[in-house]
Amino acid sequence: MNILSYIESVDNSIFLDVNLDIINSFFDSFFPFLRDFTYFFWIFLIVYFWIKKEKRLAMILTAGIIAGAVVTYPIKFLIDRQRPYEQLDSARLLTPFENDPSFPSGHTEMSFLAATIVSQFHPGYSKYLYAFSLIVALSRIYVGVHFPIDVIGGAIVGIVIGKLTLKSNLFKPE
Repeated sequence: MNILSYIESVDNSIFLDVNLDIINSFFDSFFPFLRDFTYFFWIFLIVYFWIKKEKRLAMILTAGIIAGAVVTYPIKFLIDRQRPYEQLDSARLLTPFENDPSFPSGHTEMSFLAATIVSQFHPGYSKYLYAFSLIVALSRIYVGVHFPIDVIGGAIVGIVIGKLTLKSNLFKPE
């Protein structure tokens, strides 16, 4: 067995452990809810920071989220990885079918990107924002739309783009 086959078998095994072996009614309700709530949460924070006169943070966060989408979606189509429910007959799907490829996870990318940016301005909230991002990542596996490597890739892409957005100094303080 070559290394890629081994990694894929471990990825499938962890996916099945999360998707099939930790089933409970709370997760069955809460994790699908995160699909749309994740976007709402970060957009709400942009509006909140804008209203609270933290316009620089709101603009950096907006620019970062846009940059993340601009980078992540081409990667998805370049790699073109099938979703777990397309590959594994036993996968449970708790949300509607996704129309784009699986790698990297866009929800995870956006959450880690936003947590990285907001944490730079509000370090006291860092542990809560990253905990939320980890829950989003876990939820994407649990609901059956991503493999673990997809969410790991999404987290890495998100953190890197978040840090690059912060370093870009697009919105310098006056």
